Amino acid sequence: MKKYLFLVVTCFCCVDLFGQSVTVNDLTNLVNLSNADAHNYLVLSKGFKKEYTQDVGGNIVEHLHKGGPVNKGEAVVIGVGTKLSSGTILRTVTYTSAITKDIFNLITQAKRLGLDMKFQGADSVNNIYLFDNDFFHIVMLISRDNSSGSVEVKQKEYLGFD
Repeated sequence: MKKYLFLVVTCFCCVDLFGQSVTVNDLTNLVNLSNADAHNYLVLSKGFKKEYTQDVGGNIVEHLHKGGPVNKGEAVVIGVGTKLSSGTILRTVTYTSAITKDIFNLITQAKRLGLDMKFQGADSVNNIYLFDNDFFHIVMLISRDNSSGSVEVKQKEYLGFD
């Protein structure tokens, strides 16, 4: 019985090791964090490493890649944002992966979370999946040759009643 339990636990650990590093929940939570908090979360909890930073229109944009095997090909970009006249910053987080299965998993997660799929289609380069709710606009792209994919989560201005 102990052998079977060990085998089951080992299988679950292996599944975790080869899945994508972030979930849809992670990406939507990252747009609500400051750049420093998002950096700390990705580095300490998800194993990403800072690749480089750049100044884009006064915003410090940080590019992080997944530590470990180079062929994994995961990257996250944080720090992109639009400042509103009220002073609020609407952030954008971009995740890319060289493994298209990671993006397909994120599409499945978005559907399970109940996000509205507003569009599913393709252009000459990518298969396109658009999800939307009151708080986020999510664009998921998978290259037509299945060589890579990306997810862009944009924070929306919520016009609720107080």
